[in-house]
Amino acid sequence: MRATRITQTRVALATCAGIALTGCALQGHTTRLAGGPDPVDVEMSSDRLRPGQAAQVIVRSPGADSIVYESANGIDRYWSTGPVLSAVVTSDFGDAAPKTRFAEHVNGETLNLRKKPARIAACRQGRCREFQHELAVILPERNDRTIALSAGWSSVFARRSLRGANRVVLFEDVVNASVWELQGEWAGNGWNGRVQGFLGNDNSGGSLDLSRVLKGGDGLSYGLALYAGMLHSAWLGERPGSVPADRTAYQLSIGPSVMMRGITASSQFGFSTDGRETLQIASTRISVNGNLTSVRHPITITAEKTFSFGGSAILARRRDALERLTAGVRVLENFSLNLGLSSHRMAWPEDDPSQDVRGAETLYTLGGQYSLTW
Repeated sequence: MRATRITQTRVALATCAGIALTGCALQGHTTRLAGGPDPVDVEMSSDRLRPGQAAQVIVRSPGADSIVYESANGIDRYWSTGPVLSAVVTSDFGDAAPKTRFAEHVNGETLNLRKKPARIAACRQGRCREFQHELAVILPERNDRTIALSAGWSSVFARRSLRGANRVVLFEDVVNASVWELQGEWAGNGWNGRVQGFLGNDNSGGSLDLSRVLKGGDGLSYGLALYAGMLHSAWLGERPGSVPADRTAYQLSIGPSVMMRGITASSQFGFSTDGRETLQIASTRISVNGNLTSVRHPITITAEKTFSFGGSAILARRRDALERLTAGVRVLENFSLNLGLSSHRMAWPEDDPSQDVRGAETLYTLGGQYSLTW
């Protein structure tokens, strides 16, 4: 048992040393537990912890030859020789297992501070003095919102190109355009759903993301996710006579997903068609809606990677690959700053593979979004 505690203390000391070396230590908060010629002081890098946060605890007693810092139930215990004990504690201090707890509302007041008792023993020549200490943990408020509606405008910087054999440029353009966006999200009763649409000068589209929990768990749930979308890229028809055409592509995919409230990650398979050709699809999607997660977060993230292929029974030379990352960062109560980056690469086969036409589009997005939640 003693060896285990020594190891734990050494790990804590190493962690604290790393924090100090990187300059990440917070301003200390010191409490004097005993005065006189043999004082006992407790210093914490943060006087209040949030869930998942760690704090450095330093106990000093100049006359001690050993110091113990432990939770009241004895689950967490730190021990060191000498007049100084240094440890790193987290918001789970004294808990048998990590558990999310939320603030309570009683008689119109929000009770969001949980105090965890700790025992300190400063020993010298076999005699120990015991003191009581408390760790304060700020509890988050449960997010009861289930619906979020958002609308916004963004400025888009786009780089586009079409290239033929030997990378000969058939079409190349750089444009700055505007895009209007509308989005609705819902989370609850085992469902996560998102409907969104956008309209730009030469690009427009919409999509539906829907996930259903089939097996619930502690924190994580498992189920199925479905995606249906359409995309109209008018710029592909700006080069008459080239293989690309001004068409609307429709996509449908389905696959297993992992979910939490307001968070979905899925791998899906399906197909895409524009009325003339049909491609197979493999995609990975991750979405985090901060407005509808269990604890409201100031950020919304959507990440997507899709690969479509087809056009040949032996070698799928018709390809369409899309990688997209968008993030909304809340700067005011209902207003978010939107950032986005997407890369779209395409290839159209010819009778001679060396004559395949390839296209590329890169978009950088910056804008704002206003949201309402219920």
